[in-house]
Amino acid sequence: MRHAKHTELQAVRTPTSAESKRGADVVFERTDVDGRAHVILACRCHESWEQWGAIHDVLCDNVDAVERWRKHGLSAFDDEVQS
Repeated sequence: MRHAKHTELQAVRTPTSAESKRGADVVFERTDVDGRAHVILACRCHESWEQWGAIHDVLCDNVDAVERWRKHGLSAFDDEVQS
């Protein structure tokens, strides 16, 4: 059974200096159905990843994107969203 998404991926980008200091290797920006923006920070952790900065449902929506980034980097999003 697939997870029903609550948000849409808007951008994938490198972190700002402040976000890097918080441990982020990448930043995902998602928007929910009410137009609210959610920023998710993520980093590689051994052979996996960690993500934080948003509520559980938003983090769940981002699992496929963060896994794709872990395997292929930002270039995985070249033909899609990226800022």
